Amino acid sequence: MHPYAAIARIAMSETIDSALVQFIARIPLVNGIAAMIGSILHWFIGVILWMIIQTVEVLPIVLRRDRAFMRTLITHSDSSEKFDITEDDEPTLAALKAWYNQFPSLTIARARTAALFVYAIDFCICLLVYPPAPGGFRNFVFLMSTGQYGRLDWQNIVMLLLTLFAIEGIVRLLFWLGQIAYFMRSAHTPQS
Repeated sequence: MHPYAAIARIAMSETIDSALVQFIARIPLVNGIAAMIGSILHWFIGVILWMIIQTVEVLPIVLRRDRAFMRTLITHSDSSEKFDITEDDEPTLAALKAWYNQFPSLTIARARTAALFVYAIDFCICLLVYPPAPGGFRNFVFLMSTGQYGRLDWQNIVMLLLTLFAIEGIVRLLFWLGQIAYFMRSAHTPQS
């Protein structure tokens, strides 16, 4: 959560009005409370940002692992009425028919698209907080292209990868363990 709190701190420092801060700092008792709130507010915003990002990133995994949801999606895709698109259709009507025909699968497709978009944002956030090489991303590309791997900041690279993929890995592991438990329970339940 550190990268998200750091981004929130940077955003807050850029957007907070310094005259307002100086005014509040002069008010006794309020200044201490405001300072305490200001010192933890970026963590609160960072946690909310982290939760939103992680939720969007794992949503396609959760949707694909829910058998009842997938069964309903497949049933609606197979049984729903499809509109034939003809050459005589106006472009708007043809687009509406195509969209309607794809409607049941749009949930998964949109979840994947949103996850990819959020992964790109997450990568940029992590790249700012955990630069993989001293001197920024341009120096990282230079070091990679010239084979100077020893000059990379491997601790930051590991932290970047963990921040990006740890929650997804944990969710996949939990689903896998859940499947094992389900099938083991099914295998050892006496058949009547």
